[in-house]
Amino acid sequence: MSVIDVTDSYRLLLDRRETVTTALASELGSLADDHPLLVEAVRRLLDSDGSVHNAFRLLPFPVLGALFSDQDAALPVAVFSRLWWTGAEVFDDIADGDFDAGVVGVSAAQASIASVACLALMPQEMIARQDVPAALRSAWAAEFAAGSLGAAEGQLDDVSHDMDTNTWTAAMRIYTGKSGTPYGRDCAMAALLAGVDDSAVRGWRAFGRLFGVLRQMANDRVAGTPDTRDDLANGTLTLLLALAAEQADVAEAGSLNALRARARTDLSARRELREYLDDHEVVKAYQGRVGAIHRKLTALLEALAAPSEHRDLIQWMVNESAAGARLTESAGAA
Repeated sequence: MSVIDVTDSYRLLLDRRETVTTALASELGSLADDHPLLVEAVRRLLDSDGSVHNAFRLLPFPVLGALFSDQDAALPVAVFSRLWWTGAEVFDDIADGDFDAGVVGVSAAQASIASVACLALMPQEMIARQDVPAALRSAWAAEFAAGSLGAAEGQLDDVSHDMDTNTWTAAMRIYTGKSGTPYGRDCAMAALLAGVDDSAVRGWRAFGRLFGVLRQMANDRVAGTPDTRDDLANGTLTLLLALAAEQADVAEAGSLNALRARARTDLSARRELREYLDDHEVVKAYQGRVGAIHRKLTALLEALAAPSEHRDLIQWMVNESAAGARLTESAGAA
């Protein structure tokens, strides 16, 4: 695989983070007179959200550029996305018991209300205020609503799934819903802005959804230290765990389920589960799945966009995400 030099493109993308921050502040300011308490609470959530530095969530910019449109026009999509992701991050923290009211400056109750507004009400109000053709405004509103509903379904699937249903298909459904849907929404909204046909919009939505799955797989690798990994402590059905369960025989699968249940509260069980997941054959199979997703995303991107520096930047994002999703070389070596 050839090396892609995206130094300049990536630097320009990082510079857009501040542009998004400024534009979002302006949008919130327009709502402050009528909703002062809500806007102040949302501002505090945004100020405390470290995920705003995530360059991968600026994907609408290079997508629009790859479709030979002015990247700057993707700013509203990035603003809606930034607001939504902050709501999602805060809602997750509250649900997991990780919300720190002292750091954020609002109570958990206030944060709950504000996060719900970030996830649906405020972005939809901002979309309605955009100075774009009515047809585009309507399409954006529909895409955002569908994306929010899909992500909510995925989150519910994540916390409600049957512990005995530890299949790759079930885990992929969860990942696609909770993590893939927001990226798919953003890519589709950028494609709608570019004025491409319905088939291309569907293609970009599919690309974004699969890219979001890969981003979640990369996030899984950094979810805490090896002994206290968040995904093992909160009982999440990760793709790695699902793959290990599928490869186990009936007796092993039962033991794995029991170990997974104990790992939620027992540190020694968590270590034992991690060692099981570090098995050479599990690691080898997982690397193969990551590689397959990587190749599919590359093929989708090549079909959706002609060669350009913008497509190169998206490809780099895919490559970096795949590298982050792969297990370390030491996994399974012991």
